[in-house]
Amino acid sequence: MFAFLVFSSGVIIYIFVGYPITLGVLSLLFGRRVDRKDITPNVSLIISAYNEERVIRQKIENSLNLDYPREKLEIIVASESTDKTNEIVREYKDKGIILYAYENREGKSATLYRTVPLAKGEIIVFSDANAMYVKDAIRKITRNFNDQRIGCVSGRLQYINPKESSIGEGENSYWEYEAILKKMASRLFSLAGAVNGSILAVRKELYNPIDRFRGDDFEIANRIEINGYGVILEPEAVSYEESSENSRQEFKRKVRLATWNLKSSLLLLREALQKRRYLTAFLLFSHRFLRYTTPIWLVILLLTNIFLLDTWLIYFFCLQIAFYFLAFIGMVLEKNNHKINSFLLIPFYFCMVNYAAFLGLAKNLARRTEVLWEKAR
Repeated sequence: MFAFLVFSSGVIIYIFVGYPITLGVLSLLFGRRVDRKDITPNVSLIISAYNEERVIRQKIENSLNLDYPREKLEIIVASESTDKTNEIVREYKDKGIILYAYENREGKSATLYRTVPLAKGEIIVFSDANAMYVKDAIRKITRNFNDQRIGCVSGRLQYINPKESSIGEGENSYWEYEAILKKMASRLFSLAGAVNGSILAVRKELYNPIDRFRGDDFEIANRIEINGYGVILEPEAVSYEESSENSRQEFKRKVRLATWNLKSSLLLLREALQKRRYLTAFLLFSHRFLRYTTPIWLVILLLTNIFLLDTWLIYFFCLQIAFYFLAFIGMVLEKNNHKINSFLLIPFYFCMVNYAAFLGLAKNLARRTEVLWEKAR
């Protein structure tokens, strides 16, 4: 039992400490510079929309006000909406906004699969309807494509938390941690498992989904990297989104992402190994796959510790129980709309994310991995 406890502890330590340190060392030893230059290629901004009548007008206005030559920026709304979204988009036809409305609900990946071939830009920027860009976001992204080694550029997502929800604060802390990892990985021209789908740009010629139903931002970016092109972060290209208002909303989103990305990670990991893209495989395995298996190691750690309570490891067991108890208190407070301080928020958010990953694992084992397009917020 002690060996199992040590092994599970080692995996958890590697995921949250060892991997970031390894990534930092690799970025220092093998990091590369991007040959940036202010260029203005033809860009197609594709806004994915499913029943976004609440935000679509704001998104279109935001897109029209971007600091980019209007004659070189094609703005497309790809929609499977059944509410008033399409009606609102049609109001902007005279301003050059293009609407591709699809009747059958097949999901975001299928919608993009049908829309990208219709786009005229050499650079495709994928965006969500609730993602608002800073004025020069497109310019900041396109300057990286001056470097012919770069095939995909991810912008930086920042959450705004107008209602000051506790879960929103948890999201912001999580993304600050992710941002550190992204910056290090970006120096290696690799963002395996860490792209941001709300502001993601690719060379159109490199858009190559596995099939029409498996072409989300995660898979598209990683396949570009596997095929030999750099995938990087542009930290000055910022996209703003409102954070979740409550844990139930965020939890459903995390379960959906975990369910989809676990299978994606394995598919892409196999492809990376087949093409001898070992760095990409390492990052996919460490950053994405292992991260989603964290609940397995946590359960093994707790269960094996129970059999060792007659040793000094009883103190380690007590620490685990205390951590989960703090998470439980945080959950109770959040459900009753009480503010959670950082002391409780960290264990609460950590446990929520890993319970979502556990359900994602369970769905994959049960082969219930079909995920339809849902509103992000």
